[in-house]
Amino acid sequence: MISKKVRELFTSMMEAQSEGTPVTYDIETEQYMGYFNQAVVNKFIDAGLLELVDDTDGLSCLIMNNRDDFLSGFASGVNEARLGRDQYYAEYNANPFAFSVGFEHFLYLNKKPRLLVGYICHGFINDETGEIHVQ
Repeated sequence: MISKKVRELFTSMMEAQSEGTPVTYDIETEQYMGYFNQAVVNKFIDAGLLELVDDTDGLSCLIMNNRDDFLSGFASGVNEARLGRDQYYAEYNANPFAFSVGFEHFLYLNKKPRLLVGYICHGFINDETGEIHVQ
């Protein structure tokens, strides 16, 4: 089970776009910028999943190590949850943690289906295009 604060950190990063979202993502530098829960961020910096690039007055700039594996695992978890499968497949994924975050995030949002209408997040189906959104 992924804690709410941890899920919120990583889903805010998966929701990030180049502008207009609380956390932004720069495709050229692969950096995420936003106001994050510093205690949670520090935990994942210590674990080697994230790197702190800059922190100015609480506005943090982060890089996600092994980002491609995380994105793939997160999207796989979202897909398995959407298909009604269980979390069993996490152990076969290259990034079981990311799989679990994606899986649990989909289940959380699916409890209130209206939250999925118009929702844009990596691995989720975009209502406007009918395609899976890729960051």
